[in-house]
Amino acid sequence: MTVELLAALVVIALGLVQVLLQAMEYRRVHGVGYANSALDTPPSTHDTVLLGRLTRALRNLHETLPFFLGVVILLRLIDVSTPASQWAAVIFAAARLIYLPLYMLGVPYLRGLVWLVSYAALVSLVLTAFRAADPALLSGLLASA
Repeated sequence: MTVELLAALVVIALGLVQVLLQAMEYRRVHGVGYANSALDTPPSTHDTVLLGRLTRALRNLHETLPFFLGVVILLRLIDVSTPASQWAAVIFAAARLIYLPLYMLGVPYLRGLVWLVSYAALVSLVLTAFRAADPALLSGLLASA
């Protein structure tokens, strides 16, 4: 297993934890009965601040996780694992691990900085994949567009 794939596994495990935390808080706030219903009507109680934060943090992970998994799998398929891509994957995973408690605690500016670090690491992974692409294929693709 490459470092990049191991980082992806860590982020997947984090996602599972986030789903569980959000689901537990949802059931605590709205009740197990409502949570297990078809949710056709709005809940009778408002979301707590924590539930809102957990829901938004999970949604945020859903926005970047497909790109991260896609580029990590692509790098593995083309057999590319460089020190730069390894560091980028580890930084992305570490930033996502740090991001969740910052969001839960409502830490404003540091949370945004941590998100930016994770995004920069993701962009670095995509650039690594582009650098590994065949230049002739890439220029041909761009010329036909």
